[in-house]
This record gives sequence, structure tokens and C-alpha cells, in this order.
Amino acid sequence: MGIPDFDLLKTSFFGPWVPSPGTKNRVQHHYLSIAHWFESAKFMPARPDLRDAVLHCPTAKEARKFAKARQSAWRSDWSLVRHAVLVAGLGFLSLDRPDLNLVALPPDSLASCLGGLKTPETFIKNCVVRFQSWGQGPRIATFGALTAPDGIVGKKLSKVVQNKPTWTLVSLCNNQTAWRVHDWALSNYIPVKYVGQPKLRSSAAVLNALLENSDQLVVFELRGGKKADAIIQKARALKVSVTLELYVASELATSDFT
Repeated sequence: MGIPDFDLLKTSFFGPWVPSPGTKNRVQHHYLSIAHWFESAKFMPARPDLRDAVLHCPTAKEARKFAKARQSAWRSDWSLVRHAVLVAGLGFLSLDRPDLNLVALPPDSLASCLGGLKTPETFIKNCVVRFQSWGQGPRIATFGALTAPDGIVGKKLSKVVQNKPTWTLVSLCNNQTAWRVHDWALSNYIPVKYVGQPKLRSSAAVLNALLENSDQLVVFELRGGKKADAIIQKARALKVSVTLELYVASELATSDFT
């Protein structure tokens, strides 16, 4: 595979579902390019207004110019998180545009595609290595995390992924979504693969799609409950690894999800 026949800095993609300011609704952000993702992240989480303004810049060059002119508003730890930000953005791009087959591109070719970001060559090469490692990482979904105790969910998921430097969260995006898990993943720069549509209920077909896109399912179930029996059986039939976490009713009042 040689030089790609597409311009990565002119390739748009859909990113995460994020809260719409002032409402309880969520919107899925659309990025005109990976540069728009990278530049907009410089203003998060403190300045979502500037983040959104970057998304309306007509070109990658304009996005970079807009962000540079407002450098005083960048997050203070940008130099520490920028690698994770770019890798997460490439992950979202790869998930939304599987036809590009970015993970399979030769490292030099992908690095060349990212040259327009105007960042140091060593930084780009390091991110490419991390991105290709992400492409080999597991895809993990949850079931029952919407109603399980915060402390139980946070502790279990942290343990499940502690030895996985790169992974993908497979998530619903409707009223059955465990948004606390979703937002925790985003805060840690974990790409999210979405299944279903916001107005669709979590039918058997949607849950099957969740499993078909996953390597591992983390199930949270009230001790003695049976709600997860069917999906566990289906997961095992599809050779999806299942991790079961049981809890009791008294644990429903545990601490916030972290």
C-alpha cells in the first residue's frame, strides 16, 4: 500500500456525542478534518465556545490560525495531552471512515498525511505508532452500567482496562446509554464506536450489533437478577469475552463514578 489517494486534512468525520450547551440533549460533532479535531481540543474542557468556533473554520489552515490567535485560552496541560488527543481523533476518524483503512497504512504514509498539522515530525511519528497500536487493541462494551452503582462501575472498568494502554469503547447512543461511562472514556481520550441511533430503542437487533462490534462485554447485574442472562448467552455464542460484576441493592448509594 503506497501513498493514499485522499487528503486527510480535507477528510471530514463524525466524532463524539457531547452535551448541547444549556440542554439535556446531545449532539454529535462533525469535524471537517483531523486538524479541526486537534485544534478544537486545545480549548477543552474550559472553553466549549471556542471549541465549537473552530469547527466552523472552513479549512485546516484557518482552524490552526484561529487556535493560535487564542493561545492564552488553551488548556494548561496541552503539551501533556496532545499525543492522546491526536490518537483519539485518528481513532474516531478510523471508526467513522473504515473505508480509508487508516490502521493498515504504512507508518510513513500516514505520517506524511498528517504533515499539514504543522507539528514536529517526531511528534507525528510517535502518534502514528500509538494509533496503530490502538488499532490492535480490544473493543469493550458494557451492559447494565446505566443502573449499576457508580462506585461499582468505575472500580470495575478501571480494573478491566488498567493493563490495556489502547482500547475502544463500544457504546449505544440512545436513552439506554450509560453516558457516565461514555464521558469517562472521552475524558481519557478513548475513541468510541457507536451502535444504533438516538431515537432507536435498544432492541435485540441493536444489542446484537453491540456484541458484533465488541471483543469484550462487561456486565453489571444485581445479585440474583436475570436481566443480563440473554445477552450473556448471546455474547458467549459470538465468542465475545464476558466479565460479570454482581452487586447488591445496598451498594446503589455508593460514591460518584470516577
